[in-house]
Amino acid sequence: MSAKTASLCFIGVLALATAGATASVPQAQSAALLDMFDFREKSAVHAKLPRALQEISGLALTSDGRVFTHGDERAIVAQIDACAAKAVKSFSLGTPPVRGDFEGIAIAGERFFLITSIGQLYEFREGPDASSVPFSVRDTGFGKVCEIEGLAYDPGDRVLLMGCKQPLRRELRPAITVLRWSLDRNAAADPPSLTIPLGDVVKKVQGKAFHTSAIERDARSGHYLLVAGPQRAIAEVTAKGSFVAARDLRRALHPQPEGLTLLGDSVLVIGDEGANGRASITCYRRGR
Repeated sequence: MSAKTASLCFIGVLALATAGATASVPQAQSAALLDMFDFREKSAVHAKLPRALQEISGLALTSDGRVFTHGDERAIVAQIDACAAKAVKSFSLGTPPVRGDFEGIAIAGERFFLITSIGQLYEFREGPDASSVPFSVRDTGFGKVCEIEGLAYDPGDRVLLMGCKQPLRRELRPAITVLRWSLDRNAAADPPSLTIPLGDVVKKVQGKAFHTSAIERDARSGHYLLVAGPQRAIAEVTAKGSFVAARDLRRALHPQPEGLTLLGDSVLVIGDEGANGRASITCYRRGR
């Protein structure tokens, strides 16, 4: 089979999987994780990050509770003290750092991953401060169907989850799509995508669209949280794609939300890129 034929088959399978999931998703009965956090502005811990981290994009948590972020245009990865908004260390992929449109970070054990908007998946290991680390890169093929933004790891299925910010195929537009990449197969997972009916989400928030900019998985419930940066909204769905809850995010705290992680089940962290100023971190604590 030629590379072109394989690509067309992949796109067809993705479209069919997406269409089928959209038609069959039931309403969820699960308790909402978002209901447990206090999203009032007066209750949030909000702080500006150092200027060196102005272009932060994704956020990810290690198994021992450390938070990492990355640059948007250069493959520089930084460990941060999240709610204190302080840099701990940083290292790069290559010397000089690789350039690209990096849109998400995920951590699976000792394996670190970055994803670009066109579906290039970089894998590497953590490095010491001011170091340069080797890496490998693979084209997932997902860039042919979506502009990708957001990356997370689901250990249950051993898959990486990629947010579809902007569908490039018409059949994907009536839904919110999450793409799935198998670490065991090093290929698109089966099924290759998960969809959430767009109408279920937008009727709960102010916008009429939802362009995913960050995604994370809650370890306790298994639910997925998705942030839509342009709409300043956050949604919660089950791992099967059932809608659970959605909330608007306050413009004063979130000018450009692009990163999301959870510190256990007690703190939800959102990172905002410094579009016209310094990047910031906002921590929402569990209210009940």
